[in-house]
Amino acid sequence: MDIRNIEALDIGAGRVEVRAVVAGVSLEIRLPADRFNARALGDALVVSTLVPAMRAGSTLRLPTSVPVSTMLVQHLPVIQRIYRNWNCTLHEVELDARTETPANDCAQTGLFYAGGIDSSYSMIAHEHEVDVLITVLGFDMAMDEQEMEDNRVRNTAFARAHGKDIVFVESNHRIFLRQLGVSRTFVFGAMLASVALLLGLRRCYVASSHSVGHLRPEGSHPVLDGYYSNGSTEIVHDDVTVSRFGKTRAIAARPDILGNLRVCWDYPNENCGRCLKCLRTMAALKLCGTRGPFPDALSMPMVRQMAARTELDYIVEMAVEADRAGDEPMVRALRSGLRRQDFKEALRHLAYAVTMRKLHRPGGSPQERELVKYDLRPDLDLR
Repeated sequence: MDIRNIEALDIGAGRVEVRAVVAGVSLEIRLPADRFNARALGDALVVSTLVPAMRAGSTLRLPTSVPVSTMLVQHLPVIQRIYRNWNCTLHEVELDARTETPANDCAQTGLFYAGGIDSSYSMIAHEHEVDVLITVLGFDMAMDEQEMEDNRVRNTAFARAHGKDIVFVESNHRIFLRQLGVSRTFVFGAMLASVALLLGLRRCYVASSHSVGHLRPEGSHPVLDGYYSNGSTEIVHDDVTVSRFGKTRAIAARPDILGNLRVCWDYPNENCGRCLKCLRTMAALKLCGTRGPFPDALSMPMVRQMAARTELDYIVEMAVEADRAGDEPMVRALRSGLRRQDFKEALRHLAYAVTMRKLHRPGGSPQERELVKYDLRPDLDLR
């Protein structure tokens, strides 16, 4: 799989666009020109395109004019073994590229900041170390021009209030991956790492999603992210010893951080108060004795419905905290949701037992079925 037509173009307004074409699909990343580290261009492209190459089973090739760091090349076999443990249909591939040892004169530390629970907690934990906040617009969801501008205004004001620089990056990486048959959730840490490498920071933190007791295969993971380091920029998967509720409690104690909290699945710059992420955050904040930037609309029926559809570890921890606080209505609502989850799980296993055909019936659209995802149950998923 050749990476071709590599260029970095001045697009005006002090910004540069990195472009490359892989298997006929264009990858584009836009970032501030004064932050662009051209020496890490090859590293960023390898990190961004490795899994599509593994899916195709094709050697990844770069022109000799775009070298790759010696350290990253040494890490590639480990990275690929991790991915293949998560999805055994992937192939281990070779890299055909010139190597060199990169140099870096940047002493700054960055943090990817989206305003959610995880990155807000990492902001608190590394407040005195982090120099630069990095926001990748359109990373989790599509955003129109007005939504991106609103995000820039809000997060710029937040960064300035905390004495931090802020960098805004835009990319079509989500679409690029889908066109090459890879789910974004499988490799989103690689996308973040490629941005950090292009920015040439000394160190860059990626906020953890799950605590150590609930780790699972995910596109950003503590056993994976550090291997994207290239000897010039260190990629750090942040602390996994703090639970989601622990993070929420720390944020609740910091009104200056809480005020910019945005977790919504439906809107990038406000919290709707109706989606699962909003409801679970509202419930956790209620247990912490605050409301935050959410509608004042949390009811126990809403908590019960949320608890029936949210990851078990979040709900169990909130139920324990509600019991400690003596919040009986919250305890009953959360337990009711957990019972619904148990019932649905029992029905799922019953369906599996009744007919093997249901085990192997493909789900989703044809395009969705072809995406590279996690394949942890070959006894169920192989056809």
